[in-house]
Amino acid sequence: MSDIKWDLVEERVHRLFEELAHSQEPADSGGAITPVEFASVDALLADVGWPAIEADFPTEACELLFRAQGRTLAQTDCLSRAMLAELSWLPDDVNGIVLPDVRWGETPRAAQEVSGIIIGPFRGRVAVPVSGPMGTVSVGVVEASRLEGQRLDTFDSSVSWTSVSGPLDFPLVEASTEWYRAVSAAQRGLSTELVALADSVLMVFVDGGGDHTSTRELPSFVDVTCHQVAQATAVLEGARALLAESWRYGGRLSALAAKCAAGRAHRAVSELALQSLGLQSWTREPLIARYVARGMQLDALCGSHEHLEAVLGERLFEICTAGQPLPSVLTLAP
Repeated sequence: MSDIKWDLVEERVHRLFEELAHSQEPADSGGAITPVEFASVDALLADVGWPAIEADFPTEACELLFRAQGRTLAQTDCLSRAMLAELSWLPDDVNGIVLPDVRWGETPRAAQEVSGIIIGPFRGRVAVPVSGPMGTVSVGVVEASRLEGQRLDTFDSSVSWTSVSGPLDFPLVEASTEWYRAVSAAQRGLSTELVALADSVLMVFVDGGGDHTSTRELPSFVDVTCHQVAQATAVLEGARALLAESWRYGGRLSALAAKCAAGRAHRAVSELALQSLGLQSWTREPLIARYVARGMQLDALCGSHEHLEAVLGERLFEICTAGQPLPSVLTLAP
């Protein structure tokens, strides 16, 4: 596919995601925001010839979905879709996956019952990962109707997260390799969305509604703010470079490092906007508030950047010896 044709694909996908996001605008009723319904990527892109595009350009297509979702704040099933693609042996009618609780990072809980989080609709058949001895993971399938679900009160009230629990009384299949590939796919996708959200925060902060770095009421803060913009931009560009390498080469370590960098970049840009604008970020610039809230929520999935930084350090001590250079992908981290 030529660059011109791919540009047309990107433009069309972004337009469809923007239209979806507009239709999904959360309704605020008496201060309570009702979560919107997640949309199916397959249904959304049915007229674009998406199956053929994915078949020819699987990496670029997956990255584009998450980037479009982050920029538009649309809500689709692309996360579970990307993970289930790595668990290809599961039945075709599985439409969701139980993610580890945010307390457990990227690792499912070793337990005698189902425990975790469903992102989006809580229905149909869902895949359930369970940790075993020596870092192994087994996966089974259960009807959502057999589980108990309680909607979580989350930072971003427009999304739907459900805490699920239930008996672990269904067959499990050892699938460690497939599960960790699925987690890496999720971390790359979430990293892409976080970078897109950080991009959007920075764009609204600098360009949207006037240049806030030059119209501050307190001139003594102008130089500090400009310096902070430069610092946040540098962190964001480092995360973007590391993420590009992760998409290019794959692998668990690079996906983990990309998630660390993307979460830190989103936090740096968000802190810049919130500290500089104060309460204005929630009134004059409601888009900033939404980009910040969405990113802080997504950062917690499959390991927050703080949690994964500790995990990454442990992994490096396991695989590297004194005097040995770090893996090349990590030298791009900010």
